[in-house]
Amino acid sequence: MSGPEWSEILPAPPAGGTLSEAWFTTFEQPEASLLVEHLLPSLLGLGHSLSHELEERTLFFGELGTALERLHGRITVVSSPAQAAGQAPQYPWLWRYVSRFTVGVESSATQHAKLWAFHWRIGDSEQLDLCVSSTNLTASAFKKQLQAGWKGSLDLGDRVTKKAWQSWGELIPFLEALGTSAGAHAKERIDRLIQLLARAECPEGITFVASIPGSNKRGTQALKRLAPSAIHILTPTVGDWTKDTLTAWSKDVGVAADKIHLKWLDAHHPWAHQNGWALKTVLLGKRVQLNQLPSAARFSDEHADGDERWSHAKLYLLKIPGRQKRQLLVTSANWSPSAWGAGKDEPARNFELGVLLETDWKMLEDLKDTLSTPFCVERDRTGDGNLQWAEASWDGEQIKLCARSSDDSTAVSATVSFGNGTKKHLSLVGGLAALSWKKPDVPPLTALFSQGAETLEVSVIDLRPPKEFSKTPLPEVDPSIVAALRDAFLLQQYGGLVVDIESIFGRSGARLPVGGAPPAADYSVQAWLDARAAFGVVDSWQSALDKAKSDPMLLERVRLDGRDLFALYRRREGPAPDLAAEELGWRLGENA
Repeated sequence: MSGPEWSEILPAPPAGGTLSEAWFTTFEQPEASLLVEHLLPSLLGLGHSLSHELEERTLFFGELGTALERLHGRITVVSSPAQAAGQAPQYPWLWRYVSRFTVGVESSATQHAKLWAFHWRIGDSEQLDLCVSSTNLTASAFKKQLQAGWKGSLDLGDRVTKKAWQSWGELIPFLEALGTSAGAHAKERIDRLIQLLARAECPEGITFVASIPGSNKRGTQALKRLAPSAIHILTPTVGDWTKDTLTAWSKDVGVAADKIHLKWLDAHHPWAHQNGWALKTVLLGKRVQLNQLPSAARFSDEHADGDERWSHAKLYLLKIPGRQKRQLLVTSANWSPSAWGAGKDEPARNFELGVLLETDWKMLEDLKDTLSTPFCVERDRTGDGNLQWAEASWDGEQIKLCARSSDDSTAVSATVSFGNGTKKHLSLVGGLAALSWKKPDVPPLTALFSQGAETLEVSVIDLRPPKEFSKTPLPEVDPSIVAALRDAFLLQQYGGLVVDIESIFGRSGARLPVGGAPPAADYSVQAWLDARAAFGVVDSWQSALDKAKSDPMLLERVRLDGRDLFALYRRREGPAPDLAAEELGWRLGENA
């Protein structure tokens, strides 16, 4: 690596690629408005945009809703628990499609890693993209902060190999521990990611550095193996170090305290006024070198002057004796005992993940001016509560609630909120409760758990199978045109006409073709074009079915599409839809 590259942060499909599954980890709670308005449209490659115009807005939500419906159970977010009820989100329906999990099912933990993973299907091949960064799923992380990250793209082989599995080092144990901490449903999702990783080898020159709460797995082990002679640190938060923990961390990483260089700012630096940078311990007198971060510091040539965003990047530059190049750790970990641990008596309390790579970039090392008066803030002394983890799920028949608290003597209750404003109150016994609920048109949205003055709010994880999940109305769409939108985007999915305003709202008044061709003057020609377009859709569906046979979840989804296409053609009049329905009926029978 010669130096950092300046790039956009929004993920987008590779050329010709369609998303098969996505995983995100974040510390701060994911913001629905960011996902709905920016991240998901980019990730899914939507053809329509969010607009103030009613018709375009309707097509946007129709396209987004049908795309997310196809990916139901395949977009996963893992975060730390939300300690209190948040403000009513703008798009509360989103969490029916995107599953949110939190860590802490067995013991207290903080999820601070920022890992994104995307499984793409590109023709007959598959690709896995990995992104490790400092970026939370919040609007401020995208718009008001500078982030540092690493991205890798992997071509997936046909099968899992032991060599590929072992090449990932600490990443797979990290994912296994994360899945266990987030509960059985999350573990099932993360295990699918692990299986994909084992179909490709880790990129050459890349080492994953991870910390796992409460275990002997901590990031300092990877750094110490490099035997660094000095380390230069740039993070926006420095934790509450004591003389003992600092000495222990210095020993853990194998660097003397006076060879630890912290890059920090004074009270006049623009970043000191953004409520982002927090030095919770004054390290003067503890031998750590404090180097001043100038106001004009730039991470790359593309970093424009006057950029008001503050740095949320977490960078550790290691100088290795006898090597001209340095090792750079790009990570989620701030410099704190919570992130790293400190000695055998202070284990890490956070899930943290980073990537270590070789570089000739030395900007941090070149910042050598001594900082005599650092910008400091008071330490937040708020401790962990007793109510530490909760989960709510719904399978279409029953809502299941579970919670874990370190206080066994105080009762835990929960309030479940539904899409029509209804609320149901339950008391948990032994950390468990259940409620019968069989109304697909009124899905449960959130559950607020309470114990004394403490609360935890979670989204209800929708576990319904695709056939049942499809009964849920499309979000933000007039119910009178939901059926037309579903049909139109289903046909588009398999090569039919691209959905536009005229085809849905019927401005032209023309008869809509059944597959893909525009009307022709000669009816016999039109009938032939209709039949050709319809059979093109059928062939496209058959191709998708053949490719899905190695993926049970995808196979179920494609089969459901086939039944929906069959019903669509049965509803339409004319020889072309009749022939298409007959052909689909035969193929569905053959592939049952």
